[in-house]
Amino acid sequence: VSEEMRLSIAAQACLIPLASDLWYEELTTVLVYPGAFRSRMVSRDGYVVREEEVVRLGESWSRGQVVLSWADVAAGAADPEDGRNVVLHEFAHQFDDLSGDTNGVPVLAEGQSFEEWERVFLRAYMRLRRRAETGRASVLDTYGAQSHEEFFAVAIEAFFERPGDLREDEPELYAQLSELLKLDP
Repeated sequence: VSEEMRLSIAAQACLIPLASDLWYEELTTVLVYPGAFRSRMVSRDGYVVREEEVVRLGESWSRGQVVLSWADVAAGAADPEDGRNVVLHEFAHQFDDLSGDTNGVPVLAEGQSFEEWERVFLRAYMRLRRRAETGRASVLDTYGAQSHEEFFAVAIEAFFERPGDLREDEPELYAQLSELLKLDP
C-alpha cells in the first residue's frame, strides 16, 4: 500500500467525522485490494442456508475492519460529484457502528432528536424504496433501498458528493445529516 493510497483513503474517510465529536475509535484495519474482490455471503431462510460468492467494491465489518477496492477508491476520488464513493460508503458504516450496531441510527449529535431523526430517516427510506421499485431516479443510490444501514451509507455519499441535489430532493434528510455531522457542504 503506497503513501498515495493511505493519504487518499484517510482524507476521504476523515470527511465524515471532521466536525463531530466522534472518531473511528474501533477502527483497526483497512485492507486494500487492487480491484473488486470476491467475498462469501451466507444467508438463512428458515432451515435453508445459502452460501454464495459475491463481487464487492468494499466492505465494512464490526470491530473496526474495512476492505476496499483501490480501483474504486481512486474512481470515487477522481469524480467527487458523481454520488458514488466507496470510502465514504464503507466508513459511513463504521460511523454508524459507533452506536453499537450498524443499523442506520448513528450516535446522534448532542441535542439532536431521535424521534425527528427516525421520522425523517424512515420517510426518506420509504421514498427511496418506492423509487427503486418503480425505476424512478433519485439523488440517492437505489442500493440504499436494501436496508436502513445501506440507506444511511448512500445518504452520506450523497451528502458529500451531491449536497445541492440532496438538499433539493430530500431537504429534511439533508438537514438531519447536516446536524449530525455539524457540516453544511
